[in-house]
Amino acid sequence: MAVFELASPNGGIVGTIALSDGALQYRVAAHGTPLLDASPLGILLDTQDLRGGFTFLSERRERLHDEYVIPAFKKSRCINDCNSLSLRLTSTDGELRVEARAYDDGFAVRLVVPGDGRSAVLDETCAFAVPSGARNITGMKHVFSYEDHYHPIPLEDLWQNRLAMPVLVEAGAGKWALYTEAAVFGDYGGSHLLSTPENPALLRLMKAEDKPTPIQSDYPVKTPWRVVMGETLADILSSNLLENLNPPSIVDDPSFIRPGVSAWSWMAENDSVTDPIRIRQYVDYASEMGFPYYLADWGWPGTVDIPALVKYAAERNVKIWIWEHSADMRDAGIAEEKLALWSSWGVVGVKIDFFESDGAERMAQFDMLAALGAKYRLMLNFHGCTKPAGESRTWPHVMTREGVQGGEYLQNFSTFTPSGPDAAHNCTLPFTRNAVGPMDYTPVMYKTYRTGTTHAHQTALMVIFTSYIQHIGERGDYVLESPFRPFLSAVPAAWDETRLLEGYPGSYVTIARRSGEEWYVAGICARRPRNALVKLSFLEDHDYIGTLYADALSDMRPFDVAIDSLPPASDELCAQMAAARMRPALHQHGMHLTRIEELALCSGATLKIPLAPNGGFILHIRKKKKERPSA
Repeated sequence: MAVFELASPNGGIVGTIALSDGALQYRVAAHGTPLLDASPLGILLDTQDLRGGFTFLSERRERLHDEYVIPAFKKSRCINDCNSLSLRLTSTDGELRVEARAYDDGFAVRLVVPGDGRSAVLDETCAFAVPSGARNITGMKHVFSYEDHYHPIPLEDLWQNRLAMPVLVEAGAGKWALYTEAAVFGDYGGSHLLSTPENPALLRLMKAEDKPTPIQSDYPVKTPWRVVMGETLADILSSNLLENLNPPSIVDDPSFIRPGVSAWSWMAENDSVTDPIRIRQYVDYASEMGFPYYLADWGWPGTVDIPALVKYAAERNVKIWIWEHSADMRDAGIAEEKLALWSSWGVVGVKIDFFESDGAERMAQFDMLAALGAKYRLMLNFHGCTKPAGESRTWPHVMTREGVQGGEYLQNFSTFTPSGPDAAHNCTLPFTRNAVGPMDYTPVMYKTYRTGTTHAHQTALMVIFTSYIQHIGERGDYVLESPFRPFLSAVPAAWDETRLLEGYPGSYVTIARRSGEEWYVAGICARRPRNALVKLSFLEDHDYIGTLYADALSDMRPFDVAIDSLPPASDELCAQMAAARMRPALHQHGMHLTRIEELALCSGATLKIPLAPNGGFILHIRKKKKERPSA
């Protein structure tokens, strides 16, 4: 047996590639805790069977280090620092290269088959083997649009469904792993995961199920990177590992890339998008709020004069995005003609919808549209599509994509999830779908649809979720009259720094994000009340002012809140409730009730913020201005 070990720069992540009896396997550990058990590596082409029978030829090791900036991202500076390993192997059917990289927050491997001409990929035997000591596994059944819930899945039941990536695994000892892929383009396509009843823990990579024919690829044939992110939830949430594995940006001049909040009328008022008068009202609302954008969604062709709308909006410091169906953008010539025209109108971005496939052909369409968007200096939003795989580095003008069950499912799109996304779903997404790239969830809903969450929870999603164009789902008049209006007018859509303060998937999450010298801290919880503990150790040694927006508990009883949130119930209250045959655990809480406070803050302090069931909070922190001494 030949064993090749590759450790990350800080030594915490260790990947091992083993060659035994001609077969290849890899495994990953974090400080000795397995994140991935022994998993096979191999590929079958129409002319070469490279699944076994290997002998070792050579190895090459390097330390890679560079830094780059993504114009709209969750951090202002991305560091690409890893140790790399390239193995050359041979078999009777040809040569195979195995490329691996070990980062402080994960491990990645891909296969490369050298050669000339073109080949067909018949099978890939690569897999993710869930470690035997795993405690919890969170995944989502694959659907073409990626619009479903992430659920806890018992290990023995993993084989029951084809799973979408990413899959989150609690490995034990405080260690976590996120299984996903990076650098997924039209030369290969996206993959899903499937195991067997005999070995449910071995999640095998499968090509898109709507792709019945083999993947056609030019030599050298390269699989996407197979990635194990970890070791902590904080590492996963703040990582730029997937972006590191993608090529550099195709955009020479990124000055047209401007993240921001967008007014959007379709979700709350479906028919508004065909009414020029109501659309202008939404432009007015965006202007009042200080939002830089309005999205003219489905329905504008033939009913709305977009050049006139662009002019109207420009007079109010608002810019226009428009919608298009992906089926009408599959021919490169037609797509270029449309994007060139819309750019000439002054449109700044296009939302392209209903891709609904991981097949190589659809990935190639993403490649084509991204290139054309860069050419015509248009920002893009891919909807009804696959999950991201770190392409924000290559396509920084693709500001977001859907691939998530977001706020629009509050409209009861599905009989399987009639209530749409709930609080537990919201508490899971930061560690799953949103951890692999920006996510157009379309947050904030107060009155139009029932959410089962408090208004503070809904507003906190503007910070909890990253989408570099952040569409607010609620009606404009409801936002304008909301007590959260000052916050929504101030909150940015891209960040200089991101930190997880506390969290557990499906239960609670508190995140701090910095923009310039201001911090935005937000927390949400699911299904039960809790006290969020916010340690302000990330602040500099300075005096700060914080505006707190949180659940008001004024209509709640001690039975309905977390311990120490309210004074404990007295014997007299308990007797009164018993006599009245009241049921204190029904949580009949006013979901709209909010308290707003100004707080004096400093580094090192810890705040305890009580949350209602399915509640939330937002804390906007600014440096306190020093008073000038009197003359």
